[in-house]
Amino acid sequence: MCGICGFVSFAGWSPAMLQAMNDVIFRRGPDGEGSLHCGTVGLAMRRLAIIDVAGGAQPVYNEDRSVAVVFNGEIYNYRSLREGLRARGHEFRSNSDTEVLVHLYEERGADLVRELEGMFAFALWDSSKQALLLARDRLGIKPLFIAQLAGGVLFGSEIKALLATGLVSRELDRQALDQFLTYTFIPAPRTIYRAITRVAPGTTVTIGPKAQVSARCYWEVPDPQVVQRTPAEWAERVEGGLLRAVESHLVSDVPVGAFLSGGVDSGLMVAMMAAATERPVETFTVGFADAGSSFMDERVYARMIAQRYRLNHHEINVEPRVTDIIQDIVAAFDEPFADDSVIPSYYVSQAAARFVKVALTGLGGDELFGGYRRHLGVRVGDAYRGVPRWLRERVVDPIIRRLPEPRTSSDLVDHLKRFSRASSASPSGRYQDSMSALPATQRARLYSRDALSQLDLAATAAILTDTFDGFRHGTSVDRALKTDLRWYLADDILTLTDRLSMWHSLELRVPYLDHRFVEEVMSIPANLKIRGFNQKRILKQVAAKWLPAPVIKHRKQGFEAPMGRWLRGPLKSLMQDTLGAACLAEAGIFDAAEIARLQSEHLAGVRKHSKVLFSLLMFQLWLAREREAAAPAAGQTRPAATFAA
Repeated sequence: MCGICGFVSFAGWSPAMLQAMNDVIFRRGPDGEGSLHCGTVGLAMRRLAIIDVAGGAQPVYNEDRSVAVVFNGEIYNYRSLREGLRARGHEFRSNSDTEVLVHLYEERGADLVRELEGMFAFALWDSSKQALLLARDRLGIKPLFIAQLAGGVLFGSEIKALLATGLVSRELDRQALDQFLTYTFIPAPRTIYRAITRVAPGTTVTIGPKAQVSARCYWEVPDPQVVQRTPAEWAERVEGGLLRAVESHLVSDVPVGAFLSGGVDSGLMVAMMAAATERPVETFTVGFADAGSSFMDERVYARMIAQRYRLNHHEINVEPRVTDIIQDIVAAFDEPFADDSVIPSYYVSQAAARFVKVALTGLGGDELFGGYRRHLGVRVGDAYRGVPRWLRERVVDPIIRRLPEPRTSSDLVDHLKRFSRASSASPSGRYQDSMSALPATQRARLYSRDALSQLDLAATAAILTDTFDGFRHGTSVDRALKTDLRWYLADDILTLTDRLSMWHSLELRVPYLDHRFVEEVMSIPANLKIRGFNQKRILKQVAAKWLPAPVIKHRKQGFEAPMGRWLRGPLKSLMQDTLGAACLAEAGIFDAAEIARLQSEHLAGVRKHSKVLFSLLMFQLWLAREREAAAPAAGQTRPAATFAA
């Protein structure tokens, strides 16, 4: 695990610039660094030593040094790949997983990625072809950004590496801002900077001798396959596949721990870890001291699992000192990001990093098996469309509209109102509405008249509905799960976990996203994943063999923070200062009166506006940092931070 950065250029970009790029991502790899600067190419990396601690330095070369690579991630099948390569005459100088890449490339070229099982982003230089190959893993677990400039192409694990060159325009993308305010993150390929894009999951990018760029998708989320199996047979295959994935993800030369939420996904994963290892597993659970016993606190269930499997279990009791860490969180992402699980994720990563360098997480279970409320909503919505129209429009929907607005945390009324509002829409439209923090009509009121005139609010919705509609096979639930895997998982959940774990120099691994396991699970019929109101049915059937019954039967709780409460408490002053009229006027993007109204209603408990207020707060905090970074130092000229349509 590490961070990578570099360039291909015919403009004489210097080793000093390469070093500047590498310096700003030092948190991704404090154990060492390495670089190559040779003519038109620069490659650099920061190392977090996990495999072959003594001998795994990078860049890594082939036998005649005509191929070099810098690599971020882990290749879980590297041992079997290395054995085959050695048998075919390749010579190895280390025991690292990185070295298999240069030798596989000699045999397979860019198709080497098809042989890899793992999470990765790498840059491979072929001096004989004067070409650079960039690659990102199938699910997008590891990040990769590029910027195409007049003098060449930059790449890096984080946006800050590209900005550190001083060559990238800091012109901001107004449409990306609208996407952020809609979804709380910015979906690929955009970033907040017009000049920087994300490499899509499952994609290779080749930069040729004249800096020409071509991208190729080598893996897609698979279509559901028609396979006739009973629920018991599917459960057996899921259990075996997950066991194999967990065991492969334990490959390491340093101790491996785990995040344990107390839910089915992480609980089952940890149980399998305990069965596969001799030493007690280090596990980490977070809870909130001020939020009341019912809010996102599954510590009692985590304790049950820890006791059954004799884990070395650590509980993190979070005090509401969010003002102490919020600037760190803003800095970690390099662009606006407002999924409110950033706060518990920050704390659990911080705690785990004190004990281990590597931790496994149960992320991906909900996306694969249909665990989110919106998945149930898609299924129920299809059935609701079968209710006579007159009954829906004249009886049910009017009753729901008359229900009082929710005032505190997200509740049934909020979801019913969303469901009713989108009931006449297509499946993709209903799904998009469930993913939106704010519908277009409400977002429009946030913007100043000038800003609104430069936005296409419909296009923000279309990026999601087009993805959903592009998956043409399977039920609405199948298509929702595929959209989650391609879109939400990569750009929200995996972005969040990568940035906050790497901020603490901690490697996170995701066994549920082993691509072989994903391909298997996506063949399970949706009606076996969700039966009635019973979600994740097949996974729970497996978990019943491994976990205490209360863990499986208790109501799902998301990994969220009590943001509504915090915006009325420890974050209140920061919110009022940051979203005050003077700060908003400086940006010229928002309608200060509308945002003042949202704050007033939320603070008074009249209506719940925590999602939009937290998003606005995180954007304004990020914008303040961006303006400070873009301000020219003495004697220097830097590209200014400006907005564009």
